[in-house]
Amino acid sequence: MKLGIYADPHYSAQEITCGVRFNSRSLDKIRAAYRFFEQEKCDIAICLGDLIDKDINHKAETENLRKAAEVINSSFVPTVCLMGNHDAFAFTREEFYGILGGECMPRDCTVQGKRLIFLDACYFGSGEPYMPGDTDWTDTYFPFEEKLREAVSSSDEEIYVFVHQNLDPAAGERHLIQNAGSINRILYESGRVKAVYQGHYHPGCRSILNGIRYITVPAMCESDGAFFTEDI
Repeated sequence: MKLGIYADPHYSAQEITCGVRFNSRSLDKIRAAYRFFEQEKCDIAICLGDLIDKDINHKAETENLRKAAEVINSSFVPTVCLMGNHDAFAFTREEFYGILGGECMPRDCTVQGKRLIFLDACYFGSGEPYMPGDTDWTDTYFPFEEKLREAVSSSDEEIYVFVHQNLDPAAGERHLIQNAGSINRILYESGRVKAVYQGHYHPGCRSILNGIRYITVPAMCESDGAFFTEDI
């Protein structure tokens, strides 16, 4: 199976934010990514979150998401889009996938004999979910450990995990999911997880922990060509 993967477009009408994020250019970069995914005949594309960024008002943010959705949904490569902290700052989950399209909502699935598991860590350490206008990129938590344990232990296939925020300590403590240690232990103890794909940490990095590959994808908004394909 061939995946097309990208992360952190942070699309908005703003030309540049934080000195390094060229937000308004990301729509063209998303188009380029899908042209490449189609040429490579990818089976599925996965956006690892922060598809959009905040803009002057919610109307503008909604229009930005609609523009991104039009590009994504015009491709014959089906897409799964995780919700990142910037997406959650602008939209509820229902609003986000209502505009993007419900078929883009992450659902654990088995494709061509590979198990794909999607984690949502848009929660505070208290366990409360992020809400529009109330998020914190340094305070992130995955509250469904037991469900994850059941999912990985009940699978006979190779498992690949996808999450916006970071499970790899190499990304640094501020980007790390608070209960990353126990999540990583669940993944390792399953004996079936081959790789974890994540965004959030814009420089990107790659590590191997307990035999599992951790791939943090560089941010699309900060560099050209920040998308790739992966055969699993």
